[in-house]
Amino acid sequence: MPFPKLLKRTMQTLLMRAYRGLNTFIKPEKSWKIALLFPFVLAGCAAIQPIETSTLEGTMRTHEVSITRQAVIPGTPDAVFAFIAAEDVLPKVLTGYGPLPAVIKTSENTGPWTVVGSARKIYLADNTTVREQLTHYEPSKRFAYKVWEFGNPLVRTLATGARGEWIFSAAPEGTLVTWTYTFTAKNAATALPMSAITQILWRGCMDVCLENSKRLMTKS
Repeated sequence: MPFPKLLKRTMQTLLMRAYRGLNTFIKPEKSWKIALLFPFVLAGCAAIQPIETSTLEGTMRTHEVSITRQAVIPGTPDAVFAFIAAEDVLPKVLTGYGPLPAVIKTSENTGPWTVVGSARKIYLADNTTVREQLTHYEPSKRFAYKVWEFGNPLVRTLATGARGEWIFSAAPEGTLVTWTYTFTAKNAATALPMSAITQILWRGCMDVCLENSKRLMTKS
């Protein structure tokens, strides 16, 4: 195996183990200790390859960490949008990645998942929950949402919230789906470990979601 690939795999394994370990005892007042650990992981990731779709934007101002992933999914924009934006889709496509848990179910909907402002609670396989609210809904073209009240203690220590955006456009072999996810870190120090988690773990989770969507739409 070429050395860069071996190094990348090693860094990914170390990050997954660190994520699992820190999750068992992390407390909000210890966030500075995480900041000391994760920059080394982040530096290793950056040394392997340039960060193309995951960037640390405006760290001194907004402390946002974003990542964008794309995939061509079989079907028209209308059909693909209807599948991905469906109220019951999360357990089908967010099946987990490494230490990141799968979605089990959603509940406590305040309104239909086609109406901007509707919110719900998402239940994860590690017995934690998050809140989600629809912020934009444009059938066959775009939808967006925000996420807050992270139940996971590590993510709650590092970030105050997140937002996601899905854009759909016609492509020769189906629909080009562009998914952007942005975490809002608590401060510049926590933005560093949040960037490492986003670049390695959340990237993998997004790719699994897109692959599951492609597989399920191909079957249909």
